[in-house]
Amino acid sequence: MTVSMWLGLALGLSVCVNFVLVWFSREQSRSLLYISENLGDLVEIVGNYKKHLRKVYSLEMFYGDETLKMLMDHTNALVTILQEEYGDITYITDPLEIEFIKEENEKKEEKSFEEDVFYAGSRERNT
Repeated sequence: MTVSMWLGLALGLSVCVNFVLVWFSREQSRSLLYISENLGDLVEIVGNYKKHLRKVYSLEMFYGDETLKMLMDHTNALVTILQEEYGDITYITDPLEIEFIKEENEKKEEKSFEEDVFYAGSRERNT
């Protein structure tokens, strides 16, 4: 009787721990998805700011201004850091693109082999 009691207790504890872990993983996934979407928006906003600043800098009135040039350099550095450090996180919500290059090559090889096997050329009858 004590063995079945201990097994029941272990089963109950295991079910509770698994429930907590599933809940925790769902919450973490939601947080990561929220961060990914917001970080993607941030990268897009900074990219748009960079384009706008470049247009302003190229205007005849501001061309060659050192302050704008330093601001452009700072913006370029910021965009680079965002893309290098957080680029992987921003693409979590994008659908995966799986490449089947190996399978396509195998299919092409099989098809060319089948064509070679089935083609026997013209045969003449030796009668």
